[in-house]
Amino acid sequence: MSATAYAQDSADDSDDADAKVIIVTAQKRSQNILDVPVAISAISQDTLQAAQIDRFTELTAVSPSLTITTSGNRNQNPIFLRGIGTFSFSTAAEPAVLVMIDDVPLLLPGQSIGNFADVARIEVLRGPQGTLFGKSASAGVISIVSQAPSKTLTGFVEASVTDDEEYRTQAAISGPIDANGGFRVSGFYNNFNGFLRNLQTGNMLGQEEAWGLRGRFDYTFGKVDVQLTADYSEFFDNGGDNTYRQVDRVRANGTPGNQQLNLTGITPGPTNRNVRINNEAVNDSKQLLLSSRISVDLDFATLTSITSLQNWKYLAQNDQDLQPTPDIFQDSTYDTTTVTQELRLTSPTDGDFDYIVGAYFADGETDRSFVRTATAPPLRQNWDSNAKIRNYAAFVQLGYDLSPKTLVSLGARVNRERIGVEFDDRRPGQQAIFRGADAETAFTGKLALQHFFDNGLMAFASIATGYKGQAYDISSGFNQRRADNPIRSESSVAYEIGLKGQAFDNMAQFQLIGFWTDYDDYQSQGINTELEVAQFELVNVGKLRTRGIELETTLNPAEGLTIFASGAYVDATIRQFPNSECYFGQTVEQGCVRNPASGLFSQDLAGAQLNNSPDFKFNLGFNFETPIASGVELVTNGNFTWQDDIFFDLRGNPRTRQGAYGLANASIGLQGDDKNWQVSLFVNNLFDQDYVTQIIDDTSTRVDPFIILQQIPRNASRFFGARVRLGF
Repeated sequence: MSATAYAQDSADDSDDADAKVIIVTAQKRSQNILDVPVAISAISQDTLQAAQIDRFTELTAVSPSLTITTSGNRNQNPIFLRGIGTFSFSTAAEPAVLVMIDDVPLLLPGQSIGNFADVARIEVLRGPQGTLFGKSASAGVISIVSQAPSKTLTGFVEASVTDDEEYRTQAAISGPIDANGGFRVSGFYNNFNGFLRNLQTGNMLGQEEAWGLRGRFDYTFGKVDVQLTADYSEFFDNGGDNTYRQVDRVRANGTPGNQQLNLTGITPGPTNRNVRINNEAVNDSKQLLLSSRISVDLDFATLTSITSLQNWKYLAQNDQDLQPTPDIFQDSTYDTTTVTQELRLTSPTDGDFDYIVGAYFADGETDRSFVRTATAPPLRQNWDSNAKIRNYAAFVQLGYDLSPKTLVSLGARVNRERIGVEFDDRRPGQQAIFRGADAETAFTGKLALQHFFDNGLMAFASIATGYKGQAYDISSGFNQRRADNPIRSESSVAYEIGLKGQAFDNMAQFQLIGFWTDYDDYQSQGINTELEVAQFELVNVGKLRTRGIELETTLNPAEGLTIFASGAYVDATIRQFPNSECYFGQTVEQGCVRNPASGLFSQDLAGAQLNNSPDFKFNLGFNFETPIASGVELVTNGNFTWQDDIFFDLRGNPRTRQGAYGLANASIGLQGDDKNWQVSLFVNNLFDQDYVTQIIDDTSTRVDPFIILQQIPRNASRFFGARVRLGF
């Protein structure tokens, strides 16, 4: 399914009688998606179900400009929009794509990697959104909006089972308390048997057990609206292990190589789903999110207060050597607590002038411990860290009607941020404590002009600046040099033009967007080649450029039939990145040259394509409902997603290339004409297409010849399932 919501799926708080209106809150007020001068997609709950999307990482199937790289650590699964994201080992590097739940921003990317349950819609805002959403939105925003309480007593229970032994259940009950308010309580439980085999123990890997509860209470006291939300969830899995994609046993000179690896029962290759390890991975996540939203009608404007408290505890353990002997094992724990507060004053939009004025505060703290046991002493690590961040911001967005059909809006945000770090190196004989603190003030702005034509089309053009704050590289090897020199902040300038509207007598809706964004001091994990001994560090790449075209359409050609299509062409390239590290085996002819002064080898990546950013990606889907008997409807849907080839390595390593591929999902079922029950059969990855979500060149000068690792997702194999939903 495309990232455009069903036409009938407007926001739950909208009473608009036009069923084709899709209401979004992309600019912190309710608006028709076709009236917003922003590149935005709205993904409805029905779309998620039709596309068989149950997890956050699967959103890439319905948003062409979105990609997510997965790894064994939930907090190191970077989110990319239009080719821009942040991959870092550091706990103090904020993401370039901000994830929000009901207007509450999440501090770390790992907090968002979970399951979807009882979601009303997901809004994907592409490009820098710093004016309204702050410094963690330099590439975009993913806003998850939960279901609101219903005006009548409703509820449902849903269960599904698959042929590879996944069991999922979710339920909700909602209704009014009295004429002034209501409640909604929902929960879910998932259990999956896994999809990789550990030949050492006989166990399946990729097993998952997750559950969560959520409660929401809405009430109106005169001119005051109160919304209280509590959300708690736990996720446990033993997945995230790499498998061998390539292991060369013979060196170029014909002598044996990599003989120390035990590959009994393992055939390295793109479809390899077997490992042999002594320590199985552990990913144990517990998250609590409390929030309140209080809105006061002041007649001339609405004053809104959004307060949140979030806590995330996460344990990650994994076997780094992929062997049945205890060689390299990592154990890491996270404990993150964040408090946020936003106040904003929002005017009505019925006059020539409107405004949003607000202030924002966030106080976050992350404790992380890391232990790596290894037979080779240089690889051993034992440290504990504390990262603090305090952010103050003020923002404003003004709108003015130059004429009844031409509007201009101007936004600005000033951001003041303080960061701090304490790093305790606990390795025997190397005990030391390093501390650092810094502060920075930044300004971002946006100017947009839009015009409504007589035929119902809307055209817009905008220019915006983005900012992502400076960060400490809190990871192994941290020292006082890093504490004294935080990574520089990242900035961007974005240009957009767009055309939105309806066509074919309102049977179709579309959005056509063109964009061009330049980034300076892009933050990315790399190797600092300027040191005497090069080491992994968070570095400023230099200059990037991402530009392209995005198209989203929804067509209703016949009663009960909806067709979706969307696509994106994204040219995301490095404009300036001298002295980047070379990949292993890179020759002078391939661009790897030696610096005579330092003796180190490096390459210039100017002109190279960004990693995990396909040039072209599209998806095409349909949903069809038709009566077949009294009170019974036939429901069928399907979708197909295709993406161009990519490299997973920023350095352009050809051994990390993922070829182009396409994925198809489909389902067929029956439902009541009142939508209160449904029985369906579904298939994911209909054509059993192999693909991976990460390729790692693990070759080094100590292990020769090549060893290539890969992350295989569960969806890389075809599976079938059945789903039953009962409601009232």
